[in-house]
Amino acid sequence: MTTQIYWQLDASAEPHRSEPSLRAALPSLVRDLRKPTQNRYDYYAQIAQAAAQTGFDGLFLPHRREADDTRIVAAALAREVPRLRLIAQFPASSGSAVYAAKQAVSFQRATGNRLGWALAPDADAETRAAEGDFLPGDELDDRLDEFLTVARGVHGQRPFTFQGKHFEVQNGGFEDPLNRAAFPAVFLEGEREEDLGLSARHADVHLFGPGSPEHLAGLIEGLDGLAHRAGRQVAFGLIQPILAREDADEAARDAARSTTAPGTLVGSWDEVAEGLAGRIALGISHLVLTASPQLEQAYAQGQQLLPRLRARLSARAKAA
Repeated sequence: MTTQIYWQLDASAEPHRSEPSLRAALPSLVRDLRKPTQNRYDYYAQIAQAAAQTGFDGLFLPHRREADDTRIVAAALAREVPRLRLIAQFPASSGSAVYAAKQAVSFQRATGNRLGWALAPDADAETRAAEGDFLPGDELDDRLDEFLTVARGVHGQRPFTFQGKHFEVQNGGFEDPLNRAAFPAVFLEGEREEDLGLSARHADVHLFGPGSPEHLAGLIEGLDGLAHRAGRQVAFGLIQPILAREDADEAARDAARSTTAPGTLVGSWDEVAEGLAGRIALGISHLVLTASPQLEQAYAQGQQLLPRLRARLSARAKAA
């Protein structure tokens, strides 16, 4: 089993780098008409290039309300890093399922099918209201189910008709050449029964959050059974924060000085590689790594952690 390893590019992280500029300050009486030499997208490009240069397979872009739209960022980066897969997360509330599917196939045609869709977990009611989404909480799962049904339907069928509570299409569907582009792989996440059931019906990849190997193994077993009963196969993924350094003492000191996310793997390069390899052995085929600061850690983890991890995976595959 080949493991795809992604670096997380969080568009809201490190706001002090949001709009860097190399211009010197001028006196107030001088009008400076020069354009900024850099902007936030230049920083995104640096992270993407670091991930590409150090051997990651793709980028995972989490949805953040206060940040740039992930699908726009992914499109901007697609030509910067022509090898990487780009997994853009967005909420089902973002608009028409039909138009989202059209955007996706246009992206696929431009980039050689390198787009993935990660549907964001629904936020709390206050956050959703700030985004203009006032759907009652008990209807969110149904909306996501309908969104994916319609998006896949207009891509794969013509004519396609669907009437639901949240989306409706009459005699729709894409014509050639749009219908020849691959539909993006769908990434879903969550641990509720409803989340796992939705993934069994719709997901290509289900992403779990960090946790113990025992907890992860139980979730994988449960979702695998649901998918099998639905007549489908779902790949398993893991979003894993890491803090890996040259040795365990250095990692512990850095962890004590910083705020780490729950479930962060902390240790030496070898210790973290071993921890990741153990989780991959449970059936993980998509691994999203996240660490801060994003640019510097993309280089460090790509140069130090990835070779150690891939060596372990190769050794285990040969021994199997």
